[in-house]
Amino acid sequence: MGGAGGVELRAKSIRVRFEWRGKQRRETLYIDDEPMAPTPANAKYAKRLVAEIRQKIENGTFEYAAYFPKSQYADEPEEGAPMLHQVMDRYVELFEGKASTKRQYGRRLEGFWKKALRNRPIGEVSYSDILAALNSGTWKSGKSRNNELSLINGVFEFARLDKMIKENPCAEVKRAGYQKPAPDPFDLAEVHVILAHLVEHRSEQVLNFVQLMFFTGLRTSEGIALRWPDVDFRKKEVLIDGGNVYDEESDTTKTYEPRIVKLNGMAMEALQRQKAHTYLAGAHVFHDPKTGEPWAYAKITDVRSFWQATLKKTGIRYRRPYNMRHTYATMGLMSGVKPGFMAGQLGHSLRMFFTVYAKWISGSDDDREMAKLERTIARSGEFPGEIEGKAREA
Repeated sequence: MGGAGGVELRAKSIRVRFEWRGKQRRETLYIDDEPMAPTPANAKYAKRLVAEIRQKIENGTFEYAAYFPKSQYADEPEEGAPMLHQVMDRYVELFEGKASTKRQYGRRLEGFWKKALRNRPIGEVSYSDILAALNSGTWKSGKSRNNELSLINGVFEFARLDKMIKENPCAEVKRAGYQKPAPDPFDLAEVHVILAHLVEHRSEQVLNFVQLMFFTGLRTSEGIALRWPDVDFRKKEVLIDGGNVYDEESDTTKTYEPRIVKLNGMAMEALQRQKAHTYLAGAHVFHDPKTGEPWAYAKITDVRSFWQATLKKTGIRYRRPYNMRHTYATMGLMSGVKPGFMAGQLGHSLRMFFTVYAKWISGSDDDREMAKLERTIARSGEFPGEIEGKAREA
């Protein structure tokens, strides 16, 4: 039968013809897995379909598999075109950040993105493909979704800068809104209950670590990476210039800025006791008492560790260990310590510090500030009743 306009009417089917990547392609049309009958109505539909396919090919938006999923050409890559999964691998290979981050990116690309986005020429991935992939994920929070979006955006931005693609399909994908968890510090009474329980039921090395964390506000990664050469007992301070994340020692802090942390009496006491355990055993201040080796990151952050058991035994509401840092910050603010000093202790910019701890910065002075306002109102002498009376007299 005829083949005008890219449509071939056969005895029991309809076949469409178009040029794809420099080659002629012929594909049979199906309805419910059966060849489409060559009726006049179906022939008109086929002509419209061919026109649509040719338009998309011209626009660079045609996806072969979307129209002909059973075709042998559905997953055929363009000759020489960079394939998506290979670009992901290349992105990780050339990543210049920390080795632990590099490993994490590789795991996340393998575990989610290579499954959510099928392997094909990278230029064929669209905005809607990214959205569909994100919508297929089960995210704990908007932050988790945003983290994955940031990762795949990095891959496509890498491809754009390397001239593999003209546009990044992630560029216009909106980030999810989410409410960042507020600091949930312990009060001083809870701190002392926790320390007392550790005295009775845990190794002194565990007690020393927790006590130092509560009274210095160090990040977990900074605490387990702390070294004796960085402790100055005479000046009562420690130098924080590195950390340990996912068991990778780093010579930089999270913010890439070293800082000096002044030591109060409770922090000094914990370090003095710890000297007996590790001062002559190596550079690291804190060792896991079960292994005699420096703490492993996963061990110290595992909620099933001593931390969860201690809170459960003492009847204190569970909060993750990071709240020891928040405890030190709010303890200082509620004691009237200047925010600038506390920000320096924690390694925050003042802007970040005010953002995170605004509630405690304002809360300590609320009554005093309200008293100032009350005095101003009282001095004015213009109370609502008096103002109303004057209005009637007028």
